[in-house]
Amino acid sequence: MNSTEASTTRRPPTSKFNQDPAMETYQVIILLVCYSIVSLAILTLNYLIVRAFSTTKPLLPRQRHFLGYLACADLAVGLVSIPTFLYNMSRWPSYGFYIYEASDCASGLGSACILVGLSIQGLCSTFRPPTRYAGHPRRRNFFLVIAGSTVMAGCAAAVNLACLLDYIPFLFYFYVAAGVISVSVLVMVVTCIVVMVSQLCGKERESDRDEDKKVRRSMMKSCTVYILTWALPYLFLTYNKFCGFCIPVSAMFFYIIRILLYLKSFFMPVFYFYNIYSFHKAVKRILTHDCLGIPRKY
Repeated sequence: MNSTEASTTRRPPTSKFNQDPAMETYQVIILLVCYSIVSLAILTLNYLIVRAFSTTKPLLPRQRHFLGYLACADLAVGLVSIPTFLYNMSRWPSYGFYIYEASDCASGLGSACILVGLSIQGLCSTFRPPTRYAGHPRRRNFFLVIAGSTVMAGCAAAVNLACLLDYIPFLFYFYVAAGVISVSVLVMVVTCIVVMVSQLCGKERESDRDEDKKVRRSMMKSCTVYILTWALPYLFLTYNKFCGFCIPVSAMFFYIIRILLYLKSFFMPVFYFYNIYSFHKAVKRILTHDCLGIPRKY
């Protein structure tokens, strides 16, 4: 009996928000394989983005800081969120639950702020005439936005963690997350609609480069992916925690739907690789010349 009590006390505390997967072994294995593939794809694509920006200085000077931040946030998803999520699913209950919840919150809300900055930047570049130093904008403005996004994401993650540990009522975090996501989504939708309408009506400046137009289109696609694969599922998961799992669905459903939060980190880099030629060229150079030693073709 003493050994039983000792083994019980050594188990991590079971939070009321950390649902028991209650799945068969084969179901756990299938989810482990699927999430592992997604994690590997996220790490590969976002590493290529960071590598492209670090080795190609002229690459997208007006968006490189924001896109680099998004890539680093998505790298945290592949390095921290998914492994701890899989560990908690296979070794339930564990402290990994708190790690991936805080990491998902920080990565998602930080990405929301950066996407808002990108969408406003795309809106301004659509109507504002280019300045003399448009190709080399001031770094201070980018760093201020990145610092503010990091601080806000870190504070949100801390509040989320405090609510999961029952130090603060979860109602508080639900309203904070819902407010930040709603405002961010509203700004993204409005700016994307205005840019899209201006493109359809032929209001774009003739002096705009074709690459700038493709960057704006990639930005709109990224905002759409963020809304559909992260904002809406995360609000659903957060609301279900807030109401005490009032929606009658199985725990396995929540473990499956959470993959949508991570697909955001996969689809967004694909748009940049596919749509932006300079990005495609930089990644091709990394894969051929830098990794395999294949001589460049000039």
